[in-house]
Amino acid sequence: MILPPQGPVVPSASLAQAVVHPIGEAPAMTTNTSPADPRRRLLDADDPAELLAEARLCLRESPTDALIMVGAGAPGLAPVLTCSSLQELLAPTGERHLHRHLELLRRRGGPQAHALIVVGDGYQDVPEPVVRAVLRQAGELLRCAARDLGPAPFALHSLRAAAGASCWELLAVRDGDGVEPSRAGPLRPFQDTRAAAAAVLTGNPLPHPEPEDPVLAEIGHRLRLPPRDLATSADIGELFTAARTALGRLRAGSGPAPDAAGMTQCEQIAEFLSAVAVDRLHWELLAQCVEHGAEQRIERETLLQVLVSDPRWRPHPDVCAGGPWYQALERLRVVAGAGDAPAAPARGTARSAWRALTALLVMLAWWNHRFATAGGLVDELREREPESTLAPLLSRMTDAPIFPAWWPAA
Repeated sequence: MILPPQGPVVPSASLAQAVVHPIGEAPAMTTNTSPADPRRRLLDADDPAELLAEARLCLRESPTDALIMVGAGAPGLAPVLTCSSLQELLAPTGERHLHRHLELLRRRGGPQAHALIVVGDGYQDVPEPVVRAVLRQAGELLRCAARDLGPAPFALHSLRAAAGASCWELLAVRDGDGVEPSRAGPLRPFQDTRAAAAAVLTGNPLPHPEPEDPVLAEIGHRLRLPPRDLATSADIGELFTAARTALGRLRAGSGPAPDAAGMTQCEQIAEFLSAVAVDRLHWELLAQCVEHGAEQRIERETLLQVLVSDPRWRPHPDVCAGGPWYQALERLRVVAGAGDAPAAPARGTARSAWRALTALLVMLAWWNHRFATAGGLVDELREREPESTLAPLLSRMTDAPIFPAWWPAA
């Protein structure tokens, strides 16, 4: 369970997921907010292909069945890009929570916004009647929510969609309520957008979905994890470094050769997983992730309180989605999950390690404002361990109206 060994705990959050409902109410729409780079500029938010490409670059993943919104029109403010679940928007409580989402966007991103509804990934072949039905419902919800937001002004600068490899305009029906979708041409592929070309010219890596790696499951199946040692004095940071290196070598096919210390790559990974299964060590690893790239040390007992009160603590790119530390934690979680198979040796240790890495990634996603990502991980934890008390705790944390002190557009 990822809690500090002592001291009170205060929930916190990050720029990829914005939850804006009071505790005790139904969960609000969860949103991934892109880590803003003040040097970036939005090339053409009126073009669905460009806006979709920009979201993919900012969020480090391809938005799917999503509502993308970009704040615009506030002098001196960097654009704020959010990506929410279309499924949540169309749920019975979607309209109520959409108002809160727009209010947050207005406060952070300005009095105007561009909106893009993405059906599938925008390029998938979806039956046209389904596309039109979704766009009518979602488009009308957005138009009405923006109109009724008051009292401060807020306007949708553009309302468009990407579906079935086509761009769509959502035009208000004359003399009545509702919107009518209208095709506006083909949706250019990601690699043909100016946003992707600009990313290449500036040396920014283009995000590519990482396919499932069978090597990770194979490693997990053959690991022999030592039992947890609650009194261990191991340096979890050093073990994490060794495990990252070992995992990279195994995925590259270099084989389980021993290193200078006489340990094979599999043994190094097993040692890390056994250590991270200890509560105080996975809390220590979270603290080291927070400190990565910083010049000062953060107090372990009040770590969350500091993150929600001190905006100087900002995540290093290595611990953001797509960063090498973040990806290593994701892959090691897959390895631990494979070691939790019924016939696997040291199954209990593997399960504890998987649970710890899941909780750690929830916390990092929260700190990165990736509330939708954190919520998905919590759902996975709840599904895999329905009796766990950790899932409700993490869910309450990510659903609370408390944000990390830093803001990506600042």
